[in-house]
Amino acid sequence: MTETATEFVSTMEGDAAGFVEIVRTLAMGVVREQQPKRLYVIRIDNWFGPKWLNFSGKFSVASGAGFGVHKTRLHVPPFVPARVISERVFATSELTEIDHVTPLHIDCSSKTALSRRIEDVDKTAVFIWFSSESVSQQRGAVMVYLPVVSNESGFYVGFAEQEGRWHPSMLRGISRGELNGLLSSRVQAGVLP
Repeated sequence: MTETATEFVSTMEGDAAGFVEIVRTLAMGVVREQQPKRLYVIRIDNWFGPKWLNFSGKFSVASGAGFGVHKTRLHVPPFVPARVISERVFATSELTEIDHVTPLHIDCSSKTALSRRIEDVDKTAVFIWFSSESVSQQRGAVMVYLPVVSNESGFYVGFAEQEGRWHPSMLRGISRGELNGLLSSRVQAGVLP
């Protein structure tokens, strides 16, 4: 199972190994606790902020102005496909990759984006988005959606690198204690639980 975990959250050029290890451990912790049937792992180009948590899209008004819409029910975050480096889906029973999955992030109108609920995609899964280019930015982001939980919850954690160690610097929808519980399965040098 650990070998496959390494494959679905592997280090690419520009990624800090310590941050990738946090993402990998967090993914395994969420799977361990929630026991979903599937795990979606989406790598996003560059850092993304906490405003993406529960962001559903933009609503435009007649004057051409618009405003962002955040909903309590989880929707597919409207990352443009050009920002999506990879989308992979795994069956969690063996953590084997599932081939031929319809892309989660698609070009669509704002109206369509506002109606794309995550539970309509897969309500027995866990979805994890994480940022790339963590070496140059010295920060990373992880967002997790849990439609498998009866109340459809999600959380965001921003991490910052200081002196070779990665620290949680911004938490939304999760406490530090809950985060530590998810990360407790593995602690190594340069990584804080």
